[in-house]
Amino acid sequence: MSFVAEKVDDKRYVLLDFEGSVTISELEQSRTAIKGLLRESNGYRKILVDMRKVSLAVSTIDVHRFVASHKDELPAGCLIAVIVDPKDWETAIFSENVAHMRSVYLRAFQDALQARNWLGISDPY
Repeated sequence: MSFVAEKVDDKRYVLLDFEGSVTISELEQSRTAIKGLLRESNGYRKILVDMRKVSLAVSTIDVHRFVASHKDELPAGCLIAVIVDPKDWETAIFSENVAHMRSVYLRAFQDALQARNWLGISDPY
C-alpha cells in the first residue's frame, strides 16, 4: 500500500501520507481509510493529504470522478488540504476546481505550512 492514514489527536485532524506510484484504486482505498478514522474521531473534519512523494498513475477522468464523489463519500464540512510537488500542480488545481464546483472544501498547496495554516492546525509562533 502506498499510503499511511492516521489521526493526529493533539491537533484534531487526519493525516494521509502517500509515497510511490498512486493509482485510482489506492486513492479510493485511502478514502475508505479516512472515512473510518473520521468515524472513530468524534468530530474531526480536517484532512491533510501529503502527495509530494508520489508519481500519479491516474487519468483526468479518474481524478474528476474521485474528487466529485467526495461530496457523497465524506462527512459534510470536511476541509481537505492537499500538498503536492510542483510537477503535479496542474492536476492539483484541476482537483481543486472540481471540488469547488461540487461544494467540497478542498485546496491545493505546494507549501506544507500554508496547507496547515489553511486547516488551522499549524503551531503558533
